[in-house]
Amino acid sequence: MAVKKRGKKTSSGIRVLIADHYPFFRRGLRTFIEEQPDLEIVAEAGDIDELLHLCAELRPNIVLLDLHLTDSSGVALISTFRERFPDVGLVVFMTPDDEGSLAACIASGAGGCIMKNADPPLVLNAIRTVSAGEHWLQREMTGTVFRELRSVVEAERVRASLTSRETEVLKLVAEGLRNSDIAERLFISERTVKIHVANIFSKLQVRDRVQATRYAIRNGMVFA
Repeated sequence: MAVKKRGKKTSSGIRVLIADHYPFFRRGLRTFIEEQPDLEIVAEAGDIDELLHLCAELRPNIVLLDLHLTDSSGVALISTFRERFPDVGLVVFMTPDDEGSLAACIASGAGGCIMKNADPPLVLNAIRTVSAGEHWLQREMTGTVFRELRSVVEAERVRASLTSRETEVLKLVAEGLRNSDIAERLFISERTVKIHVANIFSKLQVRDRVQATRYAIRNGMVFA
């Protein structure tokens, strides 16, 4: 259920909506945000439906969003939110387990990303920075972003290095087909399949079919 701010705030204050599963976490955020004369908590949401409804009704300036508010992809939630509310700033709370999704969150439209255990001054800084139309990233996360970007660039280089036939073979390897099955499917000899598989292993820098499959799935070359 929505919890609206009580008390008087400046008319020019930054209107903030907190979206998180846990009332205790929301209450902690509210406590120190309400102490700021330029910030106003307009509502709290405990699930995605409530978040979308309250944003449509109240039009906050900033949403503080738990990446795990939905059971499905948090990155997909960011994309959905950005499509519906392009003018609302989005600061996403993440955990250490979410670091692999950091670049995707930014690419999907998050204006700021911050760890859930961040100190209050960092949260306030993120709110004000994103509200001003700028981007904000917790300093400890910058290394992760660079690593993810390097990984994406490397995956694209590998993808481009594969021939169309090697890409076909990789997809079939990921489906669990043996060399003989792949040869029959593609109307080529088993020896030719073995050559393609060896080339794929070399380009992906993997040792076996399991590693090749994991690499391909992780980098969007095939889908599980």
